[in-house]
Amino acid sequence: MYTARKKIQKEKGLEPSEFEDSVAQAFFDLENGNQELKSELKDLYINNAVQMDIAGNRKAVVIHVPYRLRKAFKKIHVRLVRELEKKFSGKDVVIVSWRM
Repeated sequence: MYTARKKIQKEKGLEPSEFEDSVAQAFFDLENGNQELKSELKDLYINNAVQMDIAGNRKAVVIHVPYRLRKAFKKIHVRLVRELEKKFSGKDVVIVSWRM
């Protein structure tokens, strides 16, 4: 069964936090509900997601993705960030590639 849990792959079997699960669920929902992003998101996943406080009492969602997938994320970056900012209303979304 394909679930949102496939959209997050933590290192060494660590369990994702509740916030990371919500970000993975947002990716899963976009893949299944947005025809424009469906084929591009099929093989993509995240490693980590954190919520941070930034200036002006705002919050940001920082999503870490594997370095080897950065080119695929770069192709859909603008559309993906726009859709994720809708899902996490009032928060800025930043996608960062991460070497492990």
